[in-house]
Amino acid sequence: MHEEIASTDASAHDDDTQAQREKNTTCEGILVRRGLIWQNLDTRQSNRHVVIESVADGEVLVRDHYGTKRSTLSVSRMHTHSSGLRLVSPGELKYGAPKAPSGETCESR
Repeated sequence: MHEEIASTDASAHDDDTQAQREKNTTCEGILVRRGLIWQNLDTRQSNRHVVIESVADGEVLVRDHYGTKRSTLSVSRMHTHSSGLRLVSPGELKYGAPKAPSGETCESR
């Protein structure tokens, strides 16, 4: 009987993990994770880059490349159309990967 309960708990946890993964994946199949750098494709933003601070339930907390401004975005907005964002590889950045503000650590997963 205890094995059945443990099996049910594990199954529920797996379902929750899968649901979170789906909410945090873009329509193009990219899993949004902390530390990734995205470029805003809106021409009015003049080449703005953001760094993912945290992701939960399809909502993303980002900070701009220089760490001065924070915003919340929806994962559904992260697509490669003119009003979206695209994933940037570290080699594309002119000054390399951004550093975390003092007192914080960068985490890559």
